[in-house]
Amino acid sequence: MSSVEARPVGWNATRVGIAAALVAAMCAFGFGVYHAAALLRAATKTQVQRPTETRAAVLPGTMYVEQSGAIYRFKQGSFVRITPEDGWTQPAISPDGNWIVAVKRSLDRSDLYLLRPNGRVVAQLTHNQSRDIGRNHWAFYPRFGPDSSTLYFSYDPKDPYNSYRVDLAIFATKADPPSSPAVQWTVPNEYTGGDVDPVPLRDGGLIYTKFSIDDNSNVHSQVWLQARRGSPGVGLTKAADDCSQPAVSKDETLLAMVCRHGGLQSADLEVASLDVAGRAIGAPAPYVKEKLVGSPSFSPDGTLIAFMAPGDRGGPFQLWTVAPNSAQTPPSQVTKNLDLDPTSTPNWTT
Repeated sequence: MSSVEARPVGWNATRVGIAAALVAAMCAFGFGVYHAAALLRAATKTQVQRPTETRAAVLPGTMYVEQSGAIYRFKQGSFVRITPEDGWTQPAISPDGNWIVAVKRSLDRSDLYLLRPNGRVVAQLTHNQSRDIGRNHWAFYPRFGPDSSTLYFSYDPKDPYNSYRVDLAIFATKADPPSSPAVQWTVPNEYTGGDVDPVPLRDGGLIYTKFSIDDNSNVHSQVWLQARRGSPGVGLTKAADDCSQPAVSKDETLLAMVCRHGGLQSADLEVASLDVAGRAIGAPAPYVKEKLVGSPSFSPDGTLIAFMAPGDRGGPFQLWTVAPNSAQTPPSQVTKNLDLDPTSTPNWTT
């Protein structure tokens, strides 16, 4: 992985104090979110079923989702579990349909694995466990490039002065094992959590979520476009809109994203026209408003967007769809009584 430049001697105590406060605030916020989630799960535990115990509305194609550390294949209204409940999350299928890359998460690290569509493990692509737990690494948000041969993912290059600082950067490597050394694509802003949600483009560029901190110590997210590795890139959205979790239609003409607009308890699912060559988007239109919405994903033909949201107020996350070509058509709830992982984007293929 790439080296990290030495920090200047003049890195003063004020900056150290601000950074420590930010880290503490993010830890406290994360604890609060997970504590609330635990309470919600406890309150709805009697309602939750395994996906294989239910049926759902029929959708075109095949989709991969995750619940309780297991990956499920969803096709023609029924679910098939393809991995055990063992920390599996964030599956992504290759454009040619031959491979799945997925994250296997432990308490202190996570690694990427290459699987067949039936869930059979072919290879471990990263080895992020170290003898020193402070040197363990995290790998998340894997995505295949359009040619199925390149793999993009978020990874934490270590700060030699603070091994517990986790600012993810996006890396790329060859998907065929044994993988070649990964190369760093993006440079994250410090103490923000880093760069996540990579979406590779046909021209070799990349759309992803970039975080920043303003002068009032508020963390903002933007949907970012980077034309090539190491280039500075450009924000497709404004920092004040707090947009993240980009999804791009197969023909690369539409961009779906989740925008908080400064809020913390709800967000909007918005869709905008996308001009990759012009590095710009059109005016975003809200398709789902003021809901705990996340992880949008386009259907292969671009006529539907799948996303995660609670089915009931305070309930666990379910699978929904909405039509991006009609802002007046209400969203449709696909599943009931499940507890799908909202950080694991439903991966949709033909």
